[in-house]
Amino acid sequence: MTVINTPARRLVEAFGDCAALEAMYTEDVSWRLNHSLAPNISGPHAGKTAVCAFNSAVFNKFYEPGSVAVEILDEIGNETSSVVRFVFRATSRRGNPYAVEYVLFAKSTDGMIHEVVELLDTHASNEQHQGNAVGVPPAA
Repeated sequence: MTVINTPARRLVEAFGDCAALEAMYTEDVSWRLNHSLAPNISGPHAGKTAVCAFNSAVFNKFYEPGSVAVEILDEIGNETSSVVRFVFRATSRRGNPYAVEYVLFAKSTDGMIHEVVELLDTHASNEQHQGNAVGVPPAA
């Protein structure tokens, strides 16, 4: 795989570092996840304040701080529109291992991200947060 260092990659590689994420956003950034998730999770989260609050909740309430790691599987795009497929690994606040495959789309203007759409295996995510090893991607 050729590393092209798109905005989507930079965003995913900053997961867990809320200050680094905030520095990447426009004031009118929006972020949404699968529509099947609860509205407080799926969003859309609109505006920098809401997106940063969402990021903080995810990385500080759902996962043990410092446990987040990502493995980029695929990356395509350019500075204005990009996508990465990756495995998100962490330890849940319940102490359960978490490893789920995601796809994240990012749109940028002048180097700043203004739209994020994040898609994931919601069944695996829900099960793994309960401590069930469902949908765990094979190790690299």
